[in-house]
Amino acid sequence: MKPGPQFLPPVQSVVYGYTRRLFDETATNAQSFAVGVAERYLATTSPAARQVSFKAADTDPAGAMRHNGQILRRYMDGGLKTLPADLVDAWVLSLPEPYRGECERDLARRRGLLPVRAVEVEGTGEATSLAELAMHFGELMQALAPALADGRIDANDLPHVRRVLDESDDLITAVVSVRRRLQALIPEGGVHV
Repeated sequence: MKPGPQFLPPVQSVVYGYTRRLFDETATNAQSFAVGVAERYLATTSPAARQVSFKAADTDPAGAMRHNGQILRRYMDGGLKTLPADLVDAWVLSLPEPYRGECERDLARRRGLLPVRAVEVEGTGEATSLAELAMHFGELMQALAPALADGRIDANDLPHVRRVLDESDDLITAVVSVRRRLQALIPEGGVHV
């Protein structure tokens, strides 16, 4: 018997899921989060392409916060049915870590990709990269420990698989980011040392 199709959840479900986690696990609420989303959206989306009527906080910050928070809540509560494609990037990029990284990973995984940060010429130091590598390695080891407790990986480890995959993707992404920074140091046409 042929298995049924494996449908992906809508992109907006992934984005809303991480946003709800952010609200549940931190002091952030829809209004305060909407401030960042609206600012990023208005700064990065051409006025001719905008589908969302966010208000700029220039003249009435409190009014803009209420208005933008209400728009954001309507999307999340289903009052506005579909998250517009032009809003997805601003929304995801406004999520703080670790929510943003996890959301980016899940969105990329849908297409068989790993999210890797672009090489930044200035602003990020090697100490940050080393700290990220160590943190992600430690998280992978914590995720793997229960799966390897009996000395093998088998069907009994299924409850641990998702976390192990997530943590290994995060470590791979951090390694590739460091590797890109190192590659950027080699002059074009240069030889590996």
